Amino acid sequence: MPRIAKDPQERRNEILDAAIELFNTKGYEHTSVSDIVKKVGVAQGTFYYYFRSKEEIVNAAHERSLSSRMDFVKNVMEDSTLTAVEKLRKVLLQGFPAPETDQGILEYLHSESNSVLHQKWLVAKITAFIPYVTEIVRQGIEEGVFHLNTPEEVTEFLLVGISFLFDRGIFDWTDEEITKKFYALETIIDRLLGGENIISASALLGVKK
Repeated sequence: MPRIAKDPQERRNEILDAAIELFNTKGYEHTSVSDIVKKVGVAQGTFYYYFRSKEEIVNAAHERSLSSRMDFVKNVMEDSTLTAVEKLRKVLLQGFPAPETDQGILEYLHSESNSVLHQKWLVAKITAFIPYVTEIVRQGIEEGVFHLNTPEEVTEFLLVGISFLFDRGIFDWTDEEITKKFYALETIIDRLLGGENIISASALLGVKK
């Protein structure tokens, strides 16, 4: 039976999808390149044609995940039917937290030996979100629901605070401590933006960080 040639990007995504699924089910450390190629049904050489190492898969997966989330955020920001508060809720509750499919990647990044890479990706994520969230905050100022004079700086403070405080790879909070901090965050966001009931604690607690 003749081999069916696939588009290179399609094959790359296929390998990436298989790797992420295995990272999530077996764990990053217990997944080998052999496991990945076996799942895809390709030769080991095919893997190395697209990726130099298993570690490079993590970078590619994180970049793809962030790109997808930024598409979501851009669409939210440009949706003229939504108020600033509605947009901010969507971005902070749906776009900003790592999706369930990233859990295997986070396991790798949370390893102490990968602390530099972990910080690099946190900064990349925050930097990518800042311009969009700032525009949403500016919309809220125009709508009269947010009351502040420095939207970009407040946005930076908010995203950096959320990212680092609730990152389990940095702080080893208990579930009880996390819950307490989420309730405090509800008030903090309101005070930072000069609004009221912007993000509820119950909604935040429904998001797995």
